[in-house]
Amino acid sequence: MKPHITIVIKPTLFCNIDCKHCYHTPEERVKGEISIERVEKLIRMASEEYQTAWFIWHGGEPLTLPMSFYKQVMALEEKYFGKNSMRYGNTINTNGILLNKRFMAYCREKKINIGVSYEGPCNGILRAEDVEKTLRTMSDKDNKYSVGATISKESASRQREIYEYFREKDISVSLSPVIGAGCGGPYVPDTDEFVKGSIEAYDKWFYDKTVRVPLMPFYQYIMNYLGEPFPSDCAHTSCLTKWLCMYPDGSLYPCAKACPKSFCMGNIDDIDTIAEAFQTEGFGNILAGSIERRDKCASCEIFKYCNGGCSVDACYENGLENNGGASCEAYKAIFSHVAGSIQRILDEEPDLDEFNPFVKEAVISKLINPKTVSH
Repeated sequence: MKPHITIVIKPTLFCNIDCKHCYHTPEERVKGEISIERVEKLIRMASEEYQTAWFIWHGGEPLTLPMSFYKQVMALEEKYFGKNSMRYGNTINTNGILLNKRFMAYCREKKINIGVSYEGPCNGILRAEDVEKTLRTMSDKDNKYSVGATISKESASRQREIYEYFREKDISVSLSPVIGAGCGGPYVPDTDEFVKGSIEAYDKWFYDKTVRVPLMPFYQYIMNYLGEPFPSDCAHTSCLTKWLCMYPDGSLYPCAKACPKSFCMGNIDDIDTIAEAFQTEGFGNILAGSIERRDKCASCEIFKYCNGGCSVDACYENGLENNGGASCEAYKAIFSHVAGSIQRILDEEPDLDEFNPFVKEAVISKLINPKTVSH
């Protein structure tokens, strides 16, 4: 059996709100739900081919499906992976509008993580609805959740403000830019503004001695630089064959982002194993283009940290086979800043109490148990 796979399931592309930057077009966001038979088949195949699997419920808005659907899903995971087996886990990515106390209690019972798309003080830029009250309720009840804040052209310079908003609420937040797929084109941030805003947010967090939550993806960048066995953000890993996404109609893709049709890996109805999906022409298309791009990236000083970046991002920038797009330039600048700040600590050995507890713990771990990693 293979070690692990992350499976994104889009039970519907329908959404109850109309976010301006959505990478699914309005024509795609129509009502329609996945069949439980398709879900069961994918869960069964994952249990037979992988030691562990993490299921991410995405959309559209996954909570437009009733709670009974997720109860069926959890029962199937227990059936095929084994109840309390630690072989599987779940995250539901939601806009938060339909979260209620009953569903949140169920998520606590089943240890389901919740990821809420929300930009705090900048939320009105991309979406009209506000879920602050819901987040407050979730915090009060000790739910396991985090927030993903999508950074647009208008909010690129306000990333420090967004961080401070969530920091005051002890909510872990991840900052990521709008991508140019679907409706996102007009809202993609200027690269220089995004880099500047990201560094300002990072520096504020870096010296925040009393912060109790990590700031993503910068904490991941730190751990990656230090050579720790810590998951990097998905855009900067060798993700191909390690992720799979299923749409409501059963079609399969290598990623949850808006992959072009040429990357389609067939349909769940037509295969007997997940391995077959990774042998399709569609997967070959993304694999070949990704290899070509990464060959061009190999001489870059930070290639070992970014792995050539996200193939879908590249596809919407300079083309799948080419590096040097906005996401590439932004990562290079931001990661270099993060790496430089950590390397100065390692070189100068200042008083670690000057930095936030996440930085302090990571550096102490590195000094006590150094890995054979050259920088």
